[in-house]
Amino acid sequence: MNSKLLVFLGAFTLFGCSDDSAIVANQAAHSEDVVKLIEANKLVWTSSNIQTYTFTYYSPPTDCPNVDPYPPVEITVEEGTISRLFVPDLDVLLDIEDSRYPTINGIFIKMDEKSFNIKGVPTFDTTFGYPVKYGVDLSDAECDGYSVNVSSFI
Repeated sequence: MNSKLLVFLGAFTLFGCSDDSAIVANQAAHSEDVVKLIEANKLVWTSSNIQTYTFTYYSPPTDCPNVDPYPPVEITVEEGTISRLFVPDLDVLLDIEDSRYPTINGIFIKMDEKSFNIKGVPTFDTTFGYPVKYGVDLSDAECDGYSVNVSSFI
């Protein structure tokens, strides 16, 4: 009877590890595909050599039901540096030193840093290659996920 239990537990452990390693392999393959997609679009963006632009940035939490997201922010970049942060919904200018708000290059840096945690397939502008939308979730815990949405690029 004990030998049957040991065989069952051994088989259960073996199959459990197999499933976990398959999940890890799929996550690694997804991450590698995401990195390639980010790099390809970063190349399009940098080759466009756009240094002055305006866009709307919105980054709400995706897994934190009790948090009100900050409204979208209009970011103006001149010669690669943020020169204006404006919240249209509140008619308020923010301090341009507020590090929560990135340039397009800054968004690419964050994507590189979080590529393993990007969920789904990020989308990019087909002309200039800048990120349009992606989501990150760091774990199964609440309040560690967010999405990034870029719109109204001029």
